[in-house]
Amino acid sequence: MIAMEFKEMKKIWDTQNDEALYVINEDALHRRIKAKKVGTKRRTSFSEVVLIASNLCAGGVVIISHLLKNSGNVAAITMGAMMMFVGVYILFLRSQRIKRDQQTDISILGDLENAIENINYRIKLSQSMIWFCLIVIALTMFTVLNSDQSVFNIVLISAFFIAGFIMSRWEHKRFNLGKKKQLLDLKEKLINEFEM
Repeated sequence: MIAMEFKEMKKIWDTQNDEALYVINEDALHRRIKAKKVGTKRRTSFSEVVLIASNLCAGGVVIISHLLKNSGNVAAITMGAMMMFVGVYILFLRSQRIKRDQQTDISILGDLENAIENINYRIKLSQSMIWFCLIVIALTMFTVLNSDQSVFNIVLISAFFIAGFIMSRWEHKRFNLGKKKQLLDLKEKLINEFEM
């Protein structure tokens, strides 16, 4: 797919002596790379907002509900506090990423490097959230198993977490790692073309 995109950006011109000269249409190439950069920024920003909102909301609901019930469930309150902390931490990481994005070199290679930095950041964030998800699963299952939940509820909650975990792993491998490979292939092809 990268090779096709790259070929689309080339023009073959015949010179006076009928030699084929390969020229990269730099404006088209830069527009294509900017589109990839904007796409990775948009997807990264969406992921951050979802993670921030879900962690802050879920953590707040868990803490408030257990405090109002006066349950004294330390595992649940700890999980809620962890979720709140993770939400605030991702908000901090987001502000750092946005600052980094504003300091990038505005060139073909600079935009491509920025897209690669964003996908690397999203890969690290995704990996961290997968491990964090395992901690939340463990604390939730501990809380559920130590409560008077029915077997059906326990199975339902377990199935929900298993499906969520499998989907997050699939998304990580399918989209994040695949996009990184595409961008690195494009960078290698671009560097090789300019070296010729």
